[in-house]
Amino acid sequence: MFGLSQHQAQGTTLALLVPPIDILAAWTYYKQGYVDFKIAGLLCLGFVLGGWLGAKIGTGLSNVILARIFGVLLLVSAIRVLFTNVGDSTL
Repeated sequence: MFGLSQHQAQGTTLALLVPPIDILAAWTYYKQGYVDFKIAGLLCLGFVLGGWLGAKIGTGLSNVILARIFGVLLLVSAIRVLFTNVGDSTL
């Protein structure tokens, strides 16, 4: 749609997601007392390390391979959604 390469599309999406989604959602849950900072800190560390490692690997792949990997992950996610019971919390 915007004529971006797979690398540009993923990088742009990652850049725009962090501030608006994370800050507002976390603040809302925090105000209700639903934030465990110890667990959140550990998860944050995992996200930072995983994001950094994934970006290092992803930027080294060709656009075609990166797009195919992304497509396969979307397909697997869609299949899981289709075959998971709505009330099942063990995704």
